[in-house]
Amino acid sequence: MSRFRLPARVAPSPAAEEPGLQNSAARLRSSREVQSRILAERRAPEQGGNVECGKAQLPDMTTEHLADPEFAGKREGESGRPQSPASPPECAASGLARPRKEKLVVLFRLPLAIEKQLEQIPGAGDVTPAYMLRAFAKEARAELRRLLAEDDLAPHVDEARRIFAMAASDMAVGEPMTVYAQSSAIRAMHAALDDPWLIEARATIVGAFLAAIASLLIEARRVR
Repeated sequence: MSRFRLPARVAPSPAAEEPGLQNSAARLRSSREVQSRILAERRAPEQGGNVECGKAQLPDMTTEHLADPEFAGKREGESGRPQSPASPPECAASGLARPRKEKLVVLFRLPLAIEKQLEQIPGAGDVTPAYMLRAFAKEARAELRRLLAEDDLAPHVDEARRIFAMAASDMAVGEPMTVYAQSSAIRAMHAALDDPWLIEARATIVGAFLAAIASLLIEARRVR
């Protein structure tokens, strides 16, 4: 049975003689949290006179957040610094603001008369009509993504109004597809189609302009 006997310890554990050492790490963490909370309370009156841009970058840095492990133990100059500073709209220059794109799923439908014009495009006999429609839809999506404001919509407004007013029986069977459009362009599309209060669905409005762009592309390619 001696071979199953546990070997003797090389040295006694410090925690066995002094149990208080077992919680030393926990006490150290709690002391850092307390120090961070005290520093945050001291800095609160000093930061009251900062500019509004600084407040916008640091909206709600409460003592509860500063007591988290990611803030604990940092120097006083670092703990008050936001992790991902983002300049608010009122502080950033209007010309440097990046346009915001929106993702929509629209129904790509063309008028029946436009689909018949596919046969008049050079090289139409070498590919199927479905292939040609996908190619024109791809070009129309790229053009739609580049539109930014009302001036960019001007070449497509009349055709979009005509397609938007068409009955469903005059339109071909559609195919759902994902498109991207600028928020400013979508608002201008609503206004161009007499919907300034944004009542109509965005997918319907954007779909009309997508069909209008594709219609103009087909019209420009066909042989007259």
